Amino acid sequence: MEGRENMSNQIKLSFPHHQIEIWADLLTEKAPITCKAIWEILETPLQVSCKHAMYTGKELSIQLPQERCDTTPLHEVAPENQTCFPAVGDLLFTYMPPYAWNGIPAPIYDLGCFYGQDCRTFFPMGWVPGNRFAAIRQEDLEAFALMGAKAIQEGQQTIILQRA
Repeated sequence: MEGRENMSNQIKLSFPHHQIEIWADLLTEKAPITCKAIWEILETPLQVSCKHAMYTGKELSIQLPQERCDTTPLHEVAPENQTCFPAVGDLLFTYMPPYAWNGIPAPIYDLGCFYGQDCRTFFPMGWVPGNRFAAIRQEDLEAFALMGAKAIQEGQQTIILQRA
């Protein structure tokens, strides 16, 4: 993959209000374009809010800011390592063009972080596969599930995404 020699194989997800840090391994061989684009977005750390998903099961949903995604292939990303049934620890990227989601005029760059079993990417408009581009490290799954529970109990959580 072009530019891969400068890319680490991990990203870090930090929840600063709870002092929890989680590492995910990039699946550069299975989703090279998506991994490279996510890596570009994280040239500088990104602090955003994540919320618990409504339709997909045990998922933390992160909306990536349009201004960070505009200059990457994420608005035209090819299907890579797609799934509609993410496993525990899977990170999926899904793009929805303007007006596709409930008539919202802006594009949606969704990073789905799945922390539990029996998840599916079924939405009101039907099945929407996502590119599986990373997986949470096994030793971090318990802490990740804790953050999923906190998102249910406490609402939106601050998350910092960065290169590891």
